[in-house]
Amino acid sequence: MGNSVSSSVLKKTPLTIATDTVVPLHRFDDTPLTRKVIVEFTMRFDDVLDPDKLRLSLEKLLSRRDWRKLGARLRLNFDGKLEYHIPEFFDEKRPAFAYSHIQHEMDIARHPTGSRLPRPTASPAVLCDPEDFAPLLRRWGGPRRLSDYLYTDAPQLSLHVVSFADATVVSLSWPHTLLDAMGRRELLDAWVATLEGRDGDVKPLLGVLHDPLAPLGTAPQEPYVLSHRRLSPWQALMFAIAYIWTTLFWWRGEETRMVCVPAAHIRSLHQGALDYLAAAQQSEEDHGRYSDEEKKIKPFVSEGDVLSSWIARLALLHLRREDGSNGDQTVSILNAFGMRSVLARDLLPPTHAYVGNAVAGVYAFVAARDLFARPLGFAAAAVRRSIAEQGTRAQVEARAAVDLRRRGRSAVYGDPGMAPIMISNWSKARFFDTDFSAAVVARPGTNLGRRSNKIGRPSYIQPNGLVAGIPTRNSFPIVGKDAASNYWFEGTLGRGLWGQVQEAMDLEHRYLTHQFESAQGNGVAESNGGGDGQVLLNF
Repeated sequence: MGNSVSSSVLKKTPLTIATDTVVPLHRFDDTPLTRKVIVEFTMRFDDVLDPDKLRLSLEKLLSRRDWRKLGARLRLNFDGKLEYHIPEFFDEKRPAFAYSHIQHEMDIARHPTGSRLPRPTASPAVLCDPEDFAPLLRRWGGPRRLSDYLYTDAPQLSLHVVSFADATVVSLSWPHTLLDAMGRRELLDAWVATLEGRDGDVKPLLGVLHDPLAPLGTAPQEPYVLSHRRLSPWQALMFAIAYIWTTLFWWRGEETRMVCVPAAHIRSLHQGALDYLAAAQQSEEDHGRYSDEEKKIKPFVSEGDVLSSWIARLALLHLRREDGSNGDQTVSILNAFGMRSVLARDLLPPTHAYVGNAVAGVYAFVAARDLFARPLGFAAAAVRRSIAEQGTRAQVEARAAVDLRRRGRSAVYGDPGMAPIMISNWSKARFFDTDFSAAVVARPGTNLGRRSNKIGRPSYIQPNGLVAGIPTRNSFPIVGKDAASNYWFEGTLGRGLWGQVQEAMDLEHRYLTHQFESAQGNGVAESNGGGDGQVLLNF
């Protein structure tokens, strides 16, 4: 804990500055969960970036009248609610963000820590613990918990740049109360526009003084589709006790790892899921169970649906029993659902940047026996249905109404004995498209022939969560696809389980490779070489 400002700071709230603008945090920003998480977001660039250009452009952005809010200081008021204290101006004493820079006069491959940053793999691979790269993620003494902001005058955003002779590592960190994944995308877009001198393309910031999501849930037009599966207070308590018992006593300890899924592997899984669903639809049609209109609808699941289901099955492999005795256990696949798209017509217009939290949960439920025994397309279809049914404007309103009646406390859905999986897919944010080319320092002889990412765009992105007091087991943020279409995600499992996951992925990769080679030998198109995903059950 020595690398934390809280160890040397007495818990005394800083004096209020008379010229600061005081604004309560918005409803979806100040929650029990967001209070407990500090987010670190690290991008590796295979280019030399000018750290001063990055710093000065971010300073310029946050000096704008509306964007100044991101430089606010966090405070706790007498009612126990969080509020922002927005400085009238920023200076060296009270900067808009914390900045640090480290220069290494060597190539990144020669640095003991930088050289270990992951590269894409030929087969699915469990890689590093993000915390292994702590010197690249944060400055010494950087905030690690909410109190490090509340009892200091520290800005919420931190920018840490580590420069090498041939590469640059750029890390941002902030308390989760500040923004979510799509809010991060809005920040990066505005930062890039400022870096490139396109000040006119910076969207005005929405919700500087007032919460645009305050009306959400006040006018429901239909009941929430999962109302019948909402846990009672007693059931929710039983679920919490079971989860705590498992994470703190029965299977103690957690391990977090980055995982790379090569493009060819996810294509095979996706195609296999589509093939299964097409065959299932044909079977239903053959039995006369579909109307003529239903026959016209081609079955669809996205890569994200397949990835969510695949991750769930890998994460719960240790629960699978050969005799099927736990087949009736419910598996809950909770996907974080960004609400910006469904609220674009009224509450969150796309003409403005909403840099905050606007996320709801979307639940898919499958029985354990179906997750393990059926092809992957079955669970993926359940995930797709959950998004289609619960992700409408009316359902987002209905779900928010339930939580409003509970005074902002999120309800839990499913059953007390369920096994929960939490997925947060950031693919729509397209973080690998972040374009810092305007900050690239020209370097003669740069070899682009061996890289798939363009100049000034990251080749590797790593999230890291500093979480206080709550387990994060079975949670998986999916970073998205890199320039070569490889997927990257982070996950947390019980101690000792990642080895089993790697073994299962190795077996599956060998199976899919064999299927592909056999298909090629028989003259079958590559797209038909995808397996049905059942191989994970046969190892």
